[in-house]
Amino acid sequence: MKKRMTALLLSACMCAGLAGCGTNTPGNNPGHTKTDSSVTSLTDNITVTSVKTDITSFDQLKNGINEFSMNMYSALPADENIFYSPYSISSALSMLDVGANGATKKELENALGITDLDEWNAEMKTYLSKDWSQNTFVNTANSVWMNKDTSWSADIEKDFLTPAKDYYSGEVYEADFNGQPDKVVQNVNNWVSTNTNKMIPEILKEIPGGTVMMLINAVYFEGKWDTPFTEDKTFQSSFYGTDKESVVDMMHLYGEHFTYMDNGEIKGITLPYDGDNVVMKVFMPTADDGDINELFDKLSNEEKQKLIDSLDNANNVEIDTLQLPKFTDEQSIDGLDEILQNMGIRSAYSDSADFSKIADGIAVSSVNHRAKVIVDENGTKAAAETDIMVKETAMMPSEETYNFIVDKPFVYVIEDQSTGMILFMGRVNSL
Repeated sequence: MKKRMTALLLSACMCAGLAGCGTNTPGNNPGHTKTDSSVTSLTDNITVTSVKTDITSFDQLKNGINEFSMNMYSALPADENIFYSPYSISSALSMLDVGANGATKKELENALGITDLDEWNAEMKTYLSKDWSQNTFVNTANSVWMNKDTSWSADIEKDFLTPAKDYYSGEVYEADFNGQPDKVVQNVNNWVSTNTNKMIPEILKEIPGGTVMMLINAVYFEGKWDTPFTEDKTFQSSFYGTDKESVVDMMHLYGEHFTYMDNGEIKGITLPYDGDNVVMKVFMPTADDGDINELFDKLSNEEKQKLIDSLDNANNVEIDTLQLPKFTDEQSIDGLDEILQNMGIRSAYSDSADFSKIADGIAVSSVNHRAKVIVDENGTKAAAETDIMVKETAMMPSEETYNFIVDKPFVYVIEDQSTGMILFMGRVNSL
């Protein structure tokens, strides 16, 4: 037996009355987002009864997300700038996995690196409730948008919506995808804009035909440098990109100490953010004529992770001159589908997709990702969103000094060192 959600969850509160119900402050999940009266919130009607697990290690989450990050890096164009959030993409796909069964579930969990789903979900839940400082924080939001005219599994609340709310703090909305599509688009865009601090103001212009559900993850990161750059030490200098030389604003620090490593081919530096364990790690070729793309790309996923981790135990040295470009990068990956299918997530797109905990006869139609990063004298702001469209189918001290001049292509990650998890990863080939 299938039921529509309004009837299933009985009397639902309208989102128009939800303003002020949630917060969007450092260290807190954003909570409810204000929408108009055309959208019904079902979140408060979903009762969570599970007890929070006491998690002291995030090993499975770190290993899964970081491996996923390396696979994504290898799959994206080598000659272009890239920036993405493996944390965001993995979060959205993990929420989808809650509703999957059979071969579809196995493929999702293999691609994500889930070996124990209960442990994975408990680690996700604990990470979402992490307390952050005022200067460095990660806000994460998840939502499920359901078409009001679609019939769902009779047990969807128990099997999918309750775990989505419990483990992923998922907000659940019901809206008329067919009768009021413009309103739904406006509300979804407002939700994403709010939860990315307006860095990503829009993800939809229209609802793709046949869509009955949208699963959306939004992440906003803000970190102030532990050792800030100052504007009076920023001046224009050349950046030697893969395809051209350009003149950009270069930030400078002199005589400061940072963790530094050099393995003879690749050198790296850790730039910490204030107030928490989040850092930016930047990697460049050791030789002036070296190519970071060639050097980094030839490494296996395990070797890439060892390189990133090597900075955790490296020496803290005096950097005579640190030069880093100010930059903004914005990337949109519309259609992660081929990459995900190459990672083994195939049946989720087919008529044999098994999302029976949600409904029969539904499949993923597309997975899209948008990410933006701003790096300046004060620190870094970054945001990302991942949306999954579901359709019906035929259903780390030395006295020696060093320089670190970032004036050529480089790879960087933003990592939460308390867990070792890569939150964002990118490469700059050209500016």
